[in-house]
Amino acid sequence: MNGLSARPFRLAANRVNYLLPGGEMIDEFLGLKRGAVPGASQMWVASTVQSTLPGAADSRSYILPEDGGGCLAGELQKDPAAFLGGAHAAAFGADPGYLLKLLHSSQRLLVQAHPDKAKAEKYFHWPHGKTEAWYVLATEGEAHIWAGFRPGVTREHFAALIERQDTAAILGCLHQFDIAPGDVIFIPAGLPHAMGANSLVAEIQEPTDITLRAEYIRPDGSRLPPESLHGGAGMEALLDCFDFSGAAPQEAVREKYFLRPVARTVPGGREETLIGPEATDCFGLARVCADGPCPRKNPSFRVLLVEKGEGELSGGGVTLPLKQGTEVFVPAGVKDYTLTPKGKELAVLECVPPAP
Repeated sequence: MNGLSARPFRLAANRVNYLLPGGEMIDEFLGLKRGAVPGASQMWVASTVQSTLPGAADSRSYILPEDGGGCLAGELQKDPAAFLGGAHAAAFGADPGYLLKLLHSSQRLLVQAHPDKAKAEKYFHWPHGKTEAWYVLATEGEAHIWAGFRPGVTREHFAALIERQDTAAILGCLHQFDIAPGDVIFIPAGLPHAMGANSLVAEIQEPTDITLRAEYIRPDGSRLPPESLHGGAGMEALLDCFDFSGAAPQEAVREKYFLRPVARTVPGGREETLIGPEATDCFGLARVCADGPCPRKNPSFRVLLVEKGEGELSGGGVTLPLKQGTEVFVPAGVKDYTLTPKGKELAVLECVPPAP
């Protein structure tokens, strides 16, 4: 077994520039001065995914030099079963099957939707769709999202608005919701949505960088190339990836897509299931709050992100220091590990891969 696959290891913060300005709340989350990484409005955690934006820099994650160094994707390719488990590797190869991001935009994101697996294969020749979910970490002042078509929105009406680039009317086709820290919102493939400014959100998603946009005029008036609407796949593909069948009243949309975390007491603390199998089989997300040594089982592999506090992770013969923003990959060969807080509490997000 590769030495790296036998122990947990940390990954370097992987900042990504992605169309819209922002990132200051990510800077602050990482303990940096606001504006320290200009324009990096996203952070991709444990990423094996390359951005599809033209001319994009490498958006894959790298292991910290003191933990061994190297590209995560390259290491997984060497021995997928050792890192990800035999069953997962048989189903997905060296692909973790999901991607975690941090997002902070200083403008509203453009109205968009993502393809499901069948449409990703049909239009983009990609093996994954892009179902996703959002966990709100922090907000500044008023913060909103938009999700779900209002009753009466049709494909033909929406297509005409896109053609005219009537951005106010496009946004008006969606319901607006206030958001606050702790909210969890499920965004299945096809659901129209947009994230507003003033929020720091952890997004877990299928590992695909495919977005279909209804707008190419940003809120500040600047313009993207018109082909950014559909990435060259054409208007029929764009409209086919927006789901018009689920238009519903606002409270029905809230009830369906705002999830209710389920909490339980565990040795050394508590665990909240933010996204469980009843919501999706694409991924899962838990929040573990350790107020003492908190042992954790690792049935496959885990990607961890420290949400707040300090402490350490011990397992696989190593002890790693943890602080807010630390990301850790726990390979399948590490069957258990322990989270121990330094101080009052240590809160960690645990990403759960899709079932093989």
